[in-house]
Amino acid sequence: MSQISAIVAGLLDKLRATFRRTSKSEGKHANVRPWTDKWRVVAPRLPLIFLVAGLVAILVPLSAAARSVPGRAASSLGDRAVGTPSSSGLAAVVPTADAGVASEPAPIDIAQPAFANATLPEWAYQPLGYKVVAGIPFTGPVDCGDSLCRQGLDIYVPAGPGPFVTVVLVGPSGRGYLSGLAEDLANRGILVYNADFRDVSTLGGGYPAGFQDVACAVRFARASASQYGGQSGTVALLGHSLGAWVGSVVALDPVEFQGGCLASGSGRPDAFVGFAGNYQIDSGLNAGDLSDFFGGSPSEMASAYAAANPFNYATGTSIPVQLVAGTADESVDPDQSQAMETFLTARGWSSTLTMIPGDGHMSILEEPSTRQAVFKAIAAAYSARHAIDPLMWSQSQ
Repeated sequence: MSQISAIVAGLLDKLRATFRRTSKSEGKHANVRPWTDKWRVVAPRLPLIFLVAGLVAILVPLSAAARSVPGRAASSLGDRAVGTPSSSGLAAVVPTADAGVASEPAPIDIAQPAFANATLPEWAYQPLGYKVVAGIPFTGPVDCGDSLCRQGLDIYVPAGPGPFVTVVLVGPSGRGYLSGLAEDLANRGILVYNADFRDVSTLGGGYPAGFQDVACAVRFARASASQYGGQSGTVALLGHSLGAWVGSVVALDPVEFQGGCLASGSGRPDAFVGFAGNYQIDSGLNAGDLSDFFGGSPSEMASAYAAANPFNYATGTSIPVQLVAGTADESVDPDQSQAMETFLTARGWSSTLTMIPGDGHMSILEEPSTRQAVFKAIAAAYSARHAIDPLMWSQSQ
């Protein structure tokens, strides 16, 4: 590379010297010479000019490649953005004797019975980088109030060859609400489908529309994950706040929601993780907060409220459930997560509640305990299906 740079520099010096000699010989009236005379001056130098341009065209890409990060696979996807490990401190690596090199962790056997209660080390998923495929529709035209629309999602695709474990992420107010969590999970080698759903009745939401959207997102992820290097057989559903409540009904109701989906297959997830969910929709702090979602009060929309109450379900085949709440949450009472965990345990489901001391409604999303809950739910779902270990480096498979 240094030899090519020296050759190019030498040719450029020669070219500049040639033009300086020509300028001196032509004198101060050189710039008013007829164009034919100027062409006779420039034409003999064209081969040299083309040679320099060709060498520069070769040198610049090679130099850029030399500065690129080794080991990160290129993607042919239509990317909106390229992600890098965030500055939140979540993207930790394991130091080794060689500075700047992350050690490859030993495989974890998720088939061991004790795994469900284990605390996974931070290197279980390591930062890989990611790419975003944005604005993918996953429903057909559905009622959005004044008009029809399609619900969309963003797919966060980790770098590397895969296969990656697959999750669907849902929260209130659109997919941008949980984009930070999607970035963190994708950086750790998880294929993330960050999906919209209709959460306001005036925009076509309510029951059953919002729940149908979430089920459609699960179906779409299951059907398309393999196209992005993901495992399509097992899909976990992650929800925060209102999204946790809607997600819990989709996960616990043995009768799958239908309608509007672009993909077929099961819309019920293989594992569920709820962050700060307002599960007790008929009592407590948030009992009166859902009139915009349903389009009326509990007395006005009694049948819809009853059908959307997760405590009326958990009657079918159980799936692994992880619940996370912050003790300082002033938006949704953390006792609602405690009530859900007690209910599921009484029904014989595998459910674990993690209470994070001092954290609020949003800050829990930045805690290591939150990622641990995601990892455990995924691992339990894969273990139940006797699938590959999702905690191994994808590059080592």
